[in-house]
Amino acid sequence: MKKFTILFAALLIHGHAFAFTIATGSAEGTYFKIAQDIKQIADKEGIPIEVVQTNGSFDNVNLLGAGKVDLAILQLDVLRFVAEIMLKETGFNVFQEAKVVLNLYPEEIHIIARDEKIRTVQELQGKRVAVGPEKSGSALTAEVLLAGFNVHIDRVFESPEEAVKKIASGALDALIFVGGAPVPAFRNLDPTFHFVTIPADSGLEQIYPNKKIAQNVYGWAGAVETHAVPSVIMTRNRDDRDFAVSLQKLVLAILVNKENLDANGHPKWKDSYVRSTLGSVGYGPTTDVILLYNTLDSAGYRIIKK
Repeated sequence: MKKFTILFAALLIHGHAFAFTIATGSAEGTYFKIAQDIKQIADKEGIPIEVVQTNGSFDNVNLLGAGKVDLAILQLDVLRFVAEIMLKETGFNVFQEAKVVLNLYPEEIHIIARDEKIRTVQELQGKRVAVGPEKSGSALTAEVLLAGFNVHIDRVFESPEEAVKKIASGALDALIFVGGAPVPAFRNLDPTFHFVTIPADSGLEQIYPNKKIAQNVYGWAGAVETHAVPSVIMTRNRDDRDFAVSLQKLVLAILVNKENLDANGHPKWKDSYVRSTLGSVGYGPTTDVILLYNTLDSAGYRIIKK
């Protein structure tokens, strides 16, 4: 590491601080916790952020399309399925008007049961299974996953917190939920719960890459092989100087504080890939910041923000 320090000063233009709203998920979910971590960093930068609770990815992309929030955390697979619907119903072209501000982390597919007879996805056939809130990203992913294995369930729309309670009482057989591990609702389950395995499937892996939940993530369960869904923060591709500069400041603050987030934020920060970019899919001003940061860091410079 070189002994030089690079001071980024608003990149390096001053603008009026923009007050952002960010759509997340339920208060017990990973999206909400990640947004709270970002809010703490933003507060120190003088960038106001309001964290908005929602039912998850579907809500979030709809709120973004309607202009009711500035930022939205969501699963990337949701975009494929809502793009045509939103264009027809609202005129919002997701792929032209929505851009990725920041890549976050892979979200693991959790399938959890208590019944010892339910150990694989195929054994969910005919069972009463919670798939997350209605129109959530989890519900969408569950639909794709089960269709791939030709498994038909009695679908119930429940939050992970309520689903866990109903599995414990016998009112539900299992749950499917997509969230960055550890999902707060699953951290303190007792050992009568277990993960349901997903058999290897090359077609499924083209949509959802393989992912392992390590043994130390949930104390009640061992390691399990599953699949993951990429998550991102998105915004509308708006032409507003103050908006762009404030977002640049926010992204730079996240990059500079990554080690602190790894140590003190939600554990999923350790699994994040915030320094990666998505080319034309990315929001131009923040993509430029990430690329510049990576260039200086790879050259051995220590980068701080003042």
